Amino acid sequence: MAAVPDRPLDPSTVEECHLLFSKMLENYAWALVRDRALAADVVQTSFLALSRFGGDVAVESRKSWLFRVAHREAIKVRNRSKPYSQTDTETANAVLEARASYEVNPLSRMVEQEKLESLRRVIADLPRDQQQVLEMKFFENKTFAEIADLMQTPLGTALSRMRLALERLRIAIKEKED
Repeated sequence: MAAVPDRPLDPSTVEECHLLFSKMLENYAWALVRDRALAADVVQTSFLALSRFGGDVAVESRKSWLFRVAHREAIKVRNRSKPYSQTDTETANAVLEARASYEVNPLSRMVEQEKLESLRRVIADLPRDQQQVLEMKFFENKTFAEIADLMQTPLGTALSRMRLALERLRIAIKEKED
């Protein structure tokens, strides 16, 4: 791709455009990058481009030209910025640490396995139609419409069976905890 030749704009015209459009451009850039310092950089880059290449831009088009340049620059800045904030990184690290210590602790594994076995026993005690709805929903990831169709029941019946199953599970788990 050929380089675009510099077509400078005289400094007094750039200054005049800066007085007219800089605040609007900064607010627009901020809306895109959500950072005042980065928005100021976008505006500065836009006016630098105007001073270097704005000689061919018609007077009535300068504002829209500046906004197009600012938009492109803001998108570049936004794409270059980190995808996660420091807080997100700290949270992710804390989760990874907790997970690592959990995986190392055999007692935690035993407790989880015991809870899982208890849950399986409670599910086994449910009526067969409620078990089927639970299995299709959670293990086969089917929609309630699909479940109702497969069980040849109305949608409301499939929903009621799920509600009853979940309520029985909740009660059984609460009783085991007490």
